[in-house]
Amino acid sequence: MNGSNSNNENANQTIQFLPVWVWIIVLIQIGLVLFFSAGTAMNPGNFLPDVSELNYVTQLYITRNITVALGIIMALILRSHQALLMILAVRLLTDIFDVITVYALNVEVIKASVPMVAVLLIIPAVLAIIHLLKRI
Repeated sequence: MNGSNSNNENANQTIQFLPVWVWIIVLIQIGLVLFFSAGTAMNPGNFLPDVSELNYVTQLYITRNITVALGIIMALILRSHQALLMILAVRLLTDIFDVITVYALNVEVIKASVPMVAVLLIIPAVLAIIHLLKRI
């Protein structure tokens, strides 16, 4: 009975920390960012136009994304609304500036992925940030 109560308490604490919809947003952020980082590391040409091999700039892109994903994971481990808010804000700004750069530099090959970035990363991050701001 005691073990069962302990499991229920842990589940309730998890739910109380973040609502399920925020957990989904955060896990999508982590999953997509790590997927694209790993894919870019293994085959840069499939993910970045005009890049056939791993170079310094590509490695910076990968490192930036992995660092943010690890930051999100650390915020979750620490169960810190403030830390999660800050790292999601950094992630959001990164994605917004990426979109601006795509249009400013007229990168036609990547323009097709902008709606996906907006729907899967930018808009959900804004919603999670609004929730966290209300929570804090």
